[in-house]
Amino acid sequence: MAKRRSRLLNARGFKKAIFGLSALLGKGLPWGLAFGLVGLLSLSVKQMLHADPYFQVELIKVFPSGVLTGSEHQFLEAQTRGRSLFDINLKEISRHLERNPKVKRAEVVRALPKQLSIFIATRSPFIQIQLKEGGPYYLAASDQLVLSAQSSPRPDLLVLEDFGSAKKSYSVGSLYQNKDFYLLFDLLEALKTDPLLGKQNVSRLSRDQLGNLALIFQDGIELKIGKSVSFPESARAVLRSLLNSEDRNQILYIDLRYRDMIIKKKS
Repeated sequence: MAKRRSRLLNARGFKKAIFGLSALLGKGLPWGLAFGLVGLLSLSVKQMLHADPYFQVELIKVFPSGVLTGSEHQFLEAQTRGRSLFDINLKEISRHLERNPKVKRAEVVRALPKQLSIFIATRSPFIQIQLKEGGPYYLAASDQLVLSAQSSPRPDLLVLEDFGSAKKSYSVGSLYQNKDFYLLFDLLEALKTDPLLGKQNVSRLSRDQLGNLALIFQDGIELKIGKSVSFPESARAVLRSLLNSEDRNQILYIDLRYRDMIIKKKS
């Protein structure tokens, strides 16, 4: 009988404790405890994952291949050798790889259980720039970043002669300083679709100190256009006649920047 009473008292005490705990929960105190328990659980799981050799990096895949330098591959090896996939600082790797001028963006992701995948958006040469006669050719991307410099021009890229530029040299990874650079996009696009100029073999562009552009055809004729290929149809008709005439090889340059077209012949 005494044992039964003791059990009843214990049961009543347990119920009171439960009701008391429920009351505390109702007052909001346990939210902190709940978050604390979740935090402890997350920390424990994180520690287990970091310590588990099953997630140790064994493979690094770069898409596309052939973009990164040898030193950058060595950096990746040093950052991942013997480490858990969860210990890798993805942002740090991205920032390091994006120092390469050819890498526009590097996205680094974990591919469980043992692989690190790196997806690279590359920069391609848009134009090659020569800043002085006999000087090197700087290959620049569409965002004006200088990708490389070489002593001779590439045959597959248009040359921009910017002899009027105050800056005469650039280091790889720096920005080509030209406030009118955006005009090149409009010009090159117009050259593709223009019914007259699109048929001409343009080998070079020339830019003066004021930012005026000129097209130099393969046969040496210079067409001074200013900052646009838009000119009156009357001038276009005259230009068409000149470029299709038998006397074309006698023309040194044609200037379309003024109301009256200027034609200079070779002396």
